[in-house]
Amino acid sequence: MYRNYLFILIIILFSACASSKTVVVYPDYNKFKSNEFDLRVMKAYNYEYFHQNKEARDEFLKLFKDYNNTHFLENAFLITLVNDLDQKKEINEIAKPYLNQNDNLKRLSALYELNSHELKNAKKLVKELLKKAEHDPRNLELYGDILVKQNDLKNAAKYYHMAYDYALNEEVLLKLVSVYAILNNTASIKDLLENSRKVNGCTLKTCILLAKIYNDEKDFKALVEVYLQLYEITKSKNFILSAVELLNSENKIKQALNIALEYNLDDDIKLYLYQKLKYYNQAKDLSMQIYQRTHNKEYLLRAAVFEFEDANLKKKITPKTIQAVREKFEKAIDENSNDLYLNYYGYLLIDYNLDVKKGIKFVELALKKDPQNLYYLDSLAWGYYKLGDCSKAWEILQKTFKNKDFSNSKESKAHIKAIKKCLKL
Repeated sequence: MYRNYLFILIIILFSACASSKTVVVYPDYNKFKSNEFDLRVMKAYNYEYFHQNKEARDEFLKLFKDYNNTHFLENAFLITLVNDLDQKKEINEIAKPYLNQNDNLKRLSALYELNSHELKNAKKLVKELLKKAEHDPRNLELYGDILVKQNDLKNAAKYYHMAYDYALNEEVLLKLVSVYAILNNTASIKDLLENSRKVNGCTLKTCILLAKIYNDEKDFKALVEVYLQLYEITKSKNFILSAVELLNSENKIKQALNIALEYNLDDDIKLYLYQKLKYYNQAKDLSMQIYQRTHNKEYLLRAAVFEFEDANLKKKITPKTIQAVREKFEKAIDENSNDLYLNYYGYLLIDYNLDVKKGIKFVELALKKDPQNLYYLDSLAWGYYKLGDCSKAWEILQKTFKNKDFSNSKESKAHIKAIKKCLKL
């Protein structure tokens, strides 16, 4: 299930193998007290600090040759491997006489042999390191790297696991995940990542992988939790948006709204969720706040709709409510308004006999924008019925009969019945 995705990951991780062994090596300065020595050491570290890697490597090599201190050779070797500089083979040859006295150099030499595909030599060196320090996670990880190159994945997983148990290093964890992916051992991947999350908390890499697993398994409760943790790490609201979108798709609207409010998502998202939950009063209040802040008439129109829908839901439509809704519409609507608002207000004017002719004009404007809309046609028919032109009303209303679901709706049936009665059909 996760194989292709994680196979890419394993390439990236193993190509960065050398960087996982990076250490800063500081010699014992007390042995070499002199202004010249101090300046040269400072010069080498300054080169390294400013990523002048070749110059840093060369300076450390000169220091090693002049003072015969293997700490400088370690730094030179490390910089060369990590940054893929030239002279790798030459430096490895320089290091060979010191390998039995310096474990760091032996590890670097093993890494050089591994990267040079000299697996037999690399394996020999790491086995010597393991014999001396079998619990050192650096040795265990490096041996795992060699076993991967030899395609001995089960044993590679074993050594990576031991390395991870000792060090809890995320890079080792991801290497282990990658091996399990190639072995198609998804259960172990999930266990590893969940345990890492429990012990160490979320990291970007581990929890994105865990999110993918939860998504594939459709464990949406766990997925939402991971999204929220990923937000805490990154402060990217894309993770919060993903959580809200997921909860919305699962029809867990209240939970989605709580998250949208807690993390202060975009006001339009809050309005959408308020509307879906039929929290029309809260939607109206928020729309008014946005309108007062932005002077965008779209939100005043929304506030009008939400105010009427709230009264309708509570069955408390009063003349005062209608007047308040009408005032909002009159202040905000014009011929360029969205056709939904044009029809909504037009029908309101018609249905409550506020101004039927004006209502018909608004509905006609809506129909210019969407000529085949059944709701708009129904509104227009109802307008002509209110004017007493029942023949025209029936002619228009018949255009909606092609849609059985619409014509069988409660409101459509009421209009059909009233217009038929008017025509004495």
